[in-house]
Amino acid sequence: MGKTSASIKLIQILTAKKDFISTDELAEMLETNKRNIREYVQEIEEAGYFVESKRGLTGGYRILNRSTLPATSLTDEEINALKDSADFLKDNNFESINEYNNAVSKFLSSVNYKDDLSPEVIYDKFPLSIPKKELMDRYQTVADAIEDQYKCDMHYKNSKNIVKRHTIHPYKLFNYNSGWFVLAYDEDVNDFSYFKLNRMESIYKKKSHFTKMEFDENEYLDEFGMKKNGEYYHVELEFSNLNVYIEERVYGKNQELEIIDDNHIKLSCDMQNKDMIVSFVLSFKSNCKVLAPDWLKEEVSNELLKMIELYD
Repeated sequence: MGKTSASIKLIQILTAKKDFISTDELAEMLETNKRNIREYVQEIEEAGYFVESKRGLTGGYRILNRSTLPATSLTDEEINALKDSADFLKDNNFESINEYNNAVSKFLSSVNYKDDLSPEVIYDKFPLSIPKKELMDRYQTVADAIEDQYKCDMHYKNSKNIVKRHTIHPYKLFNYNSGWFVLAYDEDVNDFSYFKLNRMESIYKKKSHFTKMEFDENEYLDEFGMKKNGEYYHVELEFSNLNVYIEERVYGKNQELEIIDDNHIKLSCDMQNKDMIVSFVLSFKSNCKVLAPDWLKEEVSNELLKMIELYD
């Protein structure tokens, strides 16, 4: 079966079933190997179909209901207008520029448009120093290892700038604070750990498989990121002249907002990791006042004194 015929057959299979169909099932139906499935999926995505993918035992591919017909194309003028709007918003410090660019990128890819604004392009105010291609190569290596259940060997630089070799069983890729991480079982410590892709000095797939363990992903990840990244602390903060900005986002678990007046708002929530909490408070300068806990008041005060000393 040729690529075109296989791609058309793939569309028919995916549109006939609402649930995810695994790569193995699709490979059997199309009488091909599962590596070709990715190629066929890419073909139909370039034709304008929205294909959703999901990893894991119940994962696979499916075509979203809204995409039973390919998306229409845009004119060059419309494409340029979208690109110009992204540049304009970036120059004017639009707070949600990353989310905006990602949404526009996905839309442009869905209308069979390929240029410098692709689904991987996310404008970051402080981009990583690692070359984008190198980061994408590491991402692909890990993604392939997850799908094929291969172990990986890597040399990893920790926060103390020490490089160590690790053998890992990768389970899940995720993005946290604009950085890519992998949740993996580390043979060296016999436990699950988080590894940041840009801190990998090198990584490659081994020729040996690993058997997936039964584990609760919710013990390690939730909607706020990495659960085992420091303890959670209940904080109460008062912001001035930032009511609209503070109301736009969720900053922690069990968040509650109290409007004091037109210029003041109180934020109460559970936030993770002491260092990150202190940095968060300081990022708002004099517009943020710590109400509780006392240790946070002291940490912020001490940090401000240290900063003053630098300029004495």
